[in-house]
Amino acid sequence: MIKKCTGMDMNILCYDPAYENHEYVAGIQALMDLRRERGIQKNKTQIKYVRFETALAEADFVSVHVPLLREGESPTPTFHLFNEKTLRMMKPSAYLINTSRGPVVKEAALAKALKQRWIAGGALDVFEKEPLAANSPLRDPEIEDRCRLFHHFASGAKQTRLSPDPNIGMAGRCVQGLIDVLEKNYGGDFTKMPYLVNKEAFKS
Repeated sequence: MIKKCTGMDMNILCYDPAYENHEYVAGIQALMDLRRERGIQKNKTQIKYVRFETALAEADFVSVHVPLLREGESPTPTFHLFNEKTLRMMKPSAYLINTSRGPVVKEAALAKALKQRWIAGGALDVFEKEPLAANSPLRDPEIEDRCRLFHHFASGAKQTRLSPDPNIGMAGRCVQGLIDVLEKNYGGDFTKMPYLVNKEAFKS
């Protein structure tokens, strides 16, 4: 997502309670600066880590990329992370995009936020229960102009799912992550393993 946002000349606010890759962020900032110096983009842009509340209050687009963690599973659970309280923190002109896990967003709260225009719009590729019920409040015709619902197909291409190349397919990423751990690649440093998703699980 960061790569995509960089290509669209966006300022990027990052929040991650478990892992912050400052070296990567510094590299992206250097790329942003170079694009401006070479006249590829007009305005100066920046990328930085911020607090969750700051990200919600300032972002025009809030794109969610988290695992589903329930109470007791993590010190930072993500179940219903987006609820009435957090949705009210967003700007009235902001959009929420969830392509992570359905229960990260409390759908009734999102429907209410859209109906009462706390936020400008929402787009979901995942739902609390799939398939989305016919009587879901997200299907309310009153909000259909600002609520986009997709049937979990963003990553549905054959190559994306099955390619053994870890830079293309989920299958390849899973296998390469396992190989890196078992063979102690990258000097055994889990934080440097690009295909290891939940790095915080290896801290102990």
